[in-house]
Amino acid sequence: MPINYQLPTENQTQLAVAYFPADHPKGIVQLIHGALEHKERYYEFCRFLSDHGYVAVISDNRGHGQSVSDDDPWGMMRSLPQLIHDQLLVTQSIKARYPNLPVSLFGHSFGSILARLYLQHHDQEVNAVALTGTTNYIPVVPLGLFIGWVFLKCHSEDAKWSLLSKISGLTPGDHSWLSYNQANIHRVSTDPLMMDEYPVKSLVTLWQGDYSLKRLQKFDCHNPQLPILSLVGSEDKFSGGQKGLADTVATLHEIGYRNVVSLQEPHMKHEVLQETHREVVFERLLQFFDTHQ
Repeated sequence: MPINYQLPTENQTQLAVAYFPADHPKGIVQLIHGALEHKERYYEFCRFLSDHGYVAVISDNRGHGQSVSDDDPWGMMRSLPQLIHDQLLVTQSIKARYPNLPVSLFGHSFGSILARLYLQHHDQEVNAVALTGTTNYIPVVPLGLFIGWVFLKCHSEDAKWSLLSKISGLTPGDHSWLSYNQANIHRVSTDPLMMDEYPVKSLVTLWQGDYSLKRLQKFDCHNPQLPILSLVGSEDKFSGGQKGLADTVATLHEIGYRNVVSLQEPHMKHEVLQETHREVVFERLLQFFDTHQ
């Protein structure tokens, strides 16, 4: 069972954090979940990591799960820098509990964007980075940002616009792109902690994250030999296909990271940790963490 705690932030919101201890731990894996979801969806993988000697720690992103308050209502992501700083707080809190253990960072989907942006100024905090559902840079994002900003000049920050959600690839009510595993689709459809749609303000924050992937001058790159693994399903629409994956690797290389590996798992979609044969993915990630403690 996880150990739960609340992590104070600069406002009323306290981050809901859970960690899974390990017998004779050899390292820490810090996980960042994706869009519209919550930390409990990663508990199976966390237990797997714990069983194999890793302290697994995960938080609800601000505005998700139990990391909510009047300052950060459910579904609201007002600030990209705030989301990134929250993950630094999680790193610091788990290091305080386990000061002698190396930390590996894991991010899925929007979490993969947050993990990459975490590296802008904090790549020396971690020993390795693993990404799944790796989201590529989308060249039309600046146009989406402009439309979103215009919309918000005329509407409240909690207003939704399903057309923009659809353009983002997050069509309300459509979960077919997540996985081939229909049991996973059913769980997502009936999970009360899952969101079906973001307000436009949160979509703008998502797009700012994608846009920031290409702001290469913002990356300090203190640790150019940092091992980075991208592992996606071969039918993942958010990876951008072969062209998008190649661009992701090229961008990381251009920033200065030299130790980047990109893998694809056949017959898997976006949520590789939720597919029927997810144990293959679990083992690949474990091998990566074991190799780069």
